[in-house]
Amino acid sequence: RYALMIDPQSQANAWIKTREKERIASGSSSCITTLGNPRLKDWLEFCLGEGLPFLIENVENEVDPLLDPVLDKAIIKKGKSLFINV
Repeated sequence: RYALMIDPQSQANAWIKTREKERIASGSSSCITTLGNPRLKDWLEFCLGEGLPFLIENVENEVDPLLDPVLDKAIIKKGKSLFINV
């Protein structure tokens, strides 16, 4: 599942944090970030690789092109493995 939410009142943000509390805690603080974070790519790769939720907060009008393969679900199958090029 991949989700892109428009949440001006931060209600969905709070709901996700509550629902995924245990899984977010297991991934340390790397599961919640902003687009301006210099380690965004590293944390995105870590969370996708470990199957952890990844929440990007305070996204304005522009979305980083780094996220396009994830949002487009550009999954590549090599043998029995699935990959997303980030």
